[in-house]
Order: sequence, then C-alpha cells, then structure tokens
Amino acid sequence: MTDSVRAVLWMLAGAACIVAMAAIIKHLARELPIAMVFFFRMAFALPLVLPWVVRHGPAVLATRRLREHFVRGAVGALSMWCWVFGLKYLPLTTFTAISFTRPLWTALTARVLLREAVGLRRGALIVLGFVGVLIAVRPELHMGAAVLVALLAGALASLTLTQVKQLTTTEPAVRIVFYYSVFGTLCALPFALLDWETPSLAQLGWLAAGAVVAASAQYCIARAARLGDATVITPVDYMQLPMAAVVGYLLFGEPLHFLTFAGSAVLLLAVVAIVHQKRSPS
Repeated sequence: MTDSVRAVLWMLAGAACIVAMAAIIKHLARELPIAMVFFFRMAFALPLVLPWVVRHGPAVLATRRLREHFVRGAVGALSMWCWVFGLKYLPLTTFTAISFTRPLWTALTARVLLREAVGLRRGALIVLGFVGVLIAVRPELHMGAAVLVALLAGALASLTLTQVKQLTTTEPAVRIVFYYSVFGTLCALPFALLDWETPSLAQLGWLAAGAVVAASAQYCIARAARLGDATVITPVDYMQLPMAAVVGYLLFGEPLHFLTFAGSAVLLLAVVAIVHQKRSPS
C-alpha cells in the first residue's frame, strides 16, 4: 500500500471521526443546555493535553504571550458555543456544509490581521463560496438565526487559526494547545454555571466520548498530512458531507434536500480552488 493510499484512508477516518463527534454533540444538545455541552467539550480536552505537557516538562508552559493565549481561548470558547448552537438547531448536512466556509473566512481574516494579499481571483472564489452557502441553506432559511450563528462559528474558528499562525512564531504546539484548553474552559465555565444541569453518567460518557473522538480526528488528520500531499488529502475531507447526510437521515430523521447538495457542490468547488490557488493569490 502506497503512502498516498494510506493518507487517503487516514483522512477518511478523520472525516468519519468529525461527523461522529458532531452527531454526539447534536444528540447531547437535545438533552442538556448548550452552555453545559460546550463547557464539557472544552473541559474534557484538558486531560488529553496533560500527558503531553508532562512529557515535555513544566518549562514548556513558560510564555510572554499569555494575553494572546487568553484571547485565543476566549474566541475558541465563543466559536464552540456557536458550533453547538448550530448543531442543535440545523440539520447535520446543512451544518456540515456551512462548516466548509472556514477556508473562505480564513482568507478574509488573514487579509485583515496578517495583511496577506487576497487578489481578484481569490476574492471572486470567496464570493462564489458564499453563493454556494446561500443555495445550500435555502431549505433552512426559516432557521435564519441558527444559520447566522453557524456562519459565525466558521468565522471565529478561522480567526483562531489565524491567531495560531501568529503564536507559532514563538510558541511550541504543546503550549498553544494547553493554554487554549485552559482558557477556553475558564471562559466557558461562567456560562455553564448560570445554566447548570448535572449530567447523568450516560451523558458524561457521551461527553467524554466526544472529546476522545475529537482527539482521534486530529490524530488521523495529522497522520494523513504526514503521509500525503495536501492536493491528495484535502478533497477527501469533503467526504464529511455524504457521511453527515447518511448519519443525519438514519439517526435524526433529517430529510435530504437537493439544494443542500447543489449549494455544497458550489461551495466545495470554490474551497478546492482556493486551496489550489493558495500560493498564487493574484
């Protein structure tokens, strides 16, 4: 088996884990307050990070950029709240389609914060991508607030990625992940306390499973990135869409709409083109 084939398989596994995590969160958001779900989603990431910190030693946490770490944690917590809100109220397929707007938002935030050139071609592709979103969410336009919040989740997630790019100039990955988990959890805690509802053992199990599946997704994607080129593995990530359609239909009884898939096709076309044009913005 070639490295490219293994990379594709790892990416498929990562896509499946992301859809599974979204389904778990959607299930929990139907039973628990949104603030509770997003707090535990952040909190359960901490135990997964601590062994990494122990391995590198406490000195790895020393930083002169604590404020920037805090801002990233706060933005990440808000993004997670929007993410859970969107999953609760939108069909899984629609939410997954909207989640693919992140490269569009990343291009915009990189232009504003990092002064990276966008160029006419990429600008046109960004517009095309959002046209695809409008088509994809047409069946759910009556859920306008949920659609806007889901779009905000993508925008905030892209902002955290841009913040990571800024932090990596001086900070190692373990430090970035640790402070993101700590500050994200602390920012989520007050909202959870205001709407506290003690989870059952079964719900705690699902919350822990969601954290493990999320970590597994990151591991699979990292393995895929190590084995294959971006041009090979990036299109595989879009298998999330048919996976989400099947899971949404079977587990949540969500209907399948032609416009959702048509708009998603337009969006994915724009995203793939942006990825391929990343090194030639003009």
